Amino acid sequence: MTIVSIAYARSEGATFDYDYYEKTHLPLVMRRWRDAGVSGAEAMRGVSTLDGKEAAFFAVALIRFESFDRFREAFAGEHAAEIVGDIANFTNVRPSIQVNEKIGR
Repeated sequence: MTIVSIAYARSEGATFDYDYYEKTHLPLVMRRWRDAGVSGAEAMRGVSTLDGKEAAFFAVALIRFESFDRFREAFAGEHAAEIVGDIANFTNVRPSIQVNEKIGR
């Protein structure tokens, strides 16, 4: 299994619409990429640091793909432009994308 983390960093002037992200963007990702090997996703809102300061990230999403090859196919596939283009509807942040493999069970 491949788990892709997508992080939206806070910075001066950055904006993030959580409502749109939750109700529109995440369902779009699941709808469009379900046939491309997405087996699940979860998103987390950045709340704070350990010492109570503002969180470094607005949000972090974890999207699970059946394999690395399926992930690459999805990002090169027919719905990639629609999904990436939708990011501008909820944030002006360029997300950091990292491909991960689960350690252990």
